[in-house]
Amino acid sequence: MYDLNPDDMLSKIHQYKLDRPDGWCYVSVHEVIASEKATIRYIAVPNIALQQAEKQFFGTGENIEEALTNCLTIIKSVDINTLFPNLKEAYGGVDNNGD
Repeated sequence: MYDLNPDDMLSKIHQYKLDRPDGWCYVSVHEVIASEKATIRYIAVPNIALQQAEKQFFGTGENIEEALTNCLTIIKSVDINTLFPNLKEAYGGVDNNGD
């Protein structure tokens, strides 16, 4: 259907914003629509600007809601600075709280 390289993955993104007292981040649920190698159809990835969290914080599932729920469960007790430890350096010493 799509002319991709063997290692490429094409996905449709469903984006959510998570606001917390210590900051915020997006959670993008990738719906894989084309890939020769992908074994999972939905992957929820916490991210902010050009940074994404480490794979240990990703959620997966059989549908959008399942992947999002899995991801939110994984990151529930994880503060924003742990998800994005290089955030201050990326923004010249300012985190996403404005500090």
